[in-house]
Amino acid sequence: MRILFITRKFPPSVGGMEIYSKELYEALKEIGADVHICKPENPILGRPSVFRVGIFFLSACWTLLRQRRSFDAVLIGDFCIASLAMVAKAFMPGSVRIAVALHGNDLYFMRKRTLLAAIYRWICTVVVASRSLDAAIANSHAIEQEAFSRGVRHISVVPLATRLPDLDVPTSSGRRRTLLFAGRLIRYKGLSWFVNNVLPSLDPSLELLVAGEVWDESERICLNSDPRIHYLGPVPYEKLAVLRAQVAACIMPNIPPVSTEQDEGFGLAALESPAAGTPVIAAAVGGLPDAVAHGTTGFLLPPLDAAAWIRCVNDLLTWTPEQYAHFTRTARAHIAECYNWHLVAHRTVAVLASHS
Repeated sequence: MRILFITRKFPPSVGGMEIYSKELYEALKEIGADVHICKPENPILGRPSVFRVGIFFLSACWTLLRQRRSFDAVLIGDFCIASLAMVAKAFMPGSVRIAVALHGNDLYFMRKRTLLAAIYRWICTVVVASRSLDAAIANSHAIEQEAFSRGVRHISVVPLATRLPDLDVPTSSGRRRTLLFAGRLIRYKGLSWFVNNVLPSLDPSLELLVAGEVWDESERICLNSDPRIHYLGPVPYEKLAVLRAQVAACIMPNIPPVSTEQDEGFGLAALESPAAGTPVIAAAVGGLPDAVAHGTTGFLLPPLDAAAWIRCVNDLLTWTPEQYAHFTRTARAHIAECYNWHLVAHRTVAVLASHS
C-alpha cells in the first residue's frame, strides 16, 4: 500500500500533533509501509496564522494534483485541513481511501464563539456533507464523541504512544519531594485550581515544579502565590524526561472545560511520565482515561475533588523504595506493550486498508 501522509504539523515545531506526525511517519517506515510525507517546507511554529495554513493547503493541493495516481491511500494529519479530502476525491482515482487523524483542538476550536470559528464550522460541515472522508482516526474516545457530534462517521479509536527514555530511574529514596506539572498554562489544564485547592493542604516541605508556556495570563497569577512553586518556563523534551524521573509524581489536574473551551484530547504527558518511571495523577476528563491505566501507570481521580487529590498525593509520599521499583517495572512494561508507535502504525494501516 502506497500512503501519502499530509501534515501541517512537524518538528522542529513543538507540540503533541508534531510528535504524532514525526513518530507515526517513522513508525510507518519501520514496519515496511510505503509512506510519503507532505509537510511545510518552512515549519509552522507556534499558533499558526490563517495565511500560513492557507499557503500549506495550496501546496498540498498541488501535491495531490501532481501525484494523483501515485497512492492507494491518503492520511490527512488533522481536521483543520480535512477539506483536502474533497480535493483528493476530485483529483484521485475513486479507489483511493481518504482518512483524517483527529486530535483535539482541531475539533474543539469549533466550540469558540468567534467569526473565525464560525467559518471553520461551516467549512467542516461542508467537508462532512461531501462524504469525501472514508474514515477518521481519533486518538481517544472523547475525541471520537466530539467528532461524532460534528457529523463525522466511520471513526476508529487509535490511542497515541511514546518511547521509553533511556534513564536511570531512582527509587523513592532518590526522588525529590516534588510534584511536576508539565504542559501549557491554560485554564482547563487546572494548574491554578490545584494550587488554590490542593497545594495548601499538602506537606509544607513539598515543592511544585511548573514547566510549560503561559497561554492564559490568568494562570500566571498562581505561579507567585506560594514560595514552593518554581516556574521553569518551557523545557526541552529531553530535559523534561530527566526531570520527570526525579520527582515523586507528575500531575494533570484538568478541570471540566466550559462550553467554549477545548478539552484534553488525549494527553501525551500521561504516557511520558510513567515511561520515565514516575506515577501520573490525572483527572478523569477528556481523553485522559484513554491515556492512564489506573493503578498501573498512574491514578485517575475525579476532577475538582480536592480531598481525593490530597489523599492520593499523601499516599504516594509514603511509598517505599520497593513500591516505587515495582511501579517503575510495571508501568514501563505496560507503556512498552500497549502504547508503542509500531502499534499505532499497524492500527493506522489497518484503517487505511479497510473497505468497510
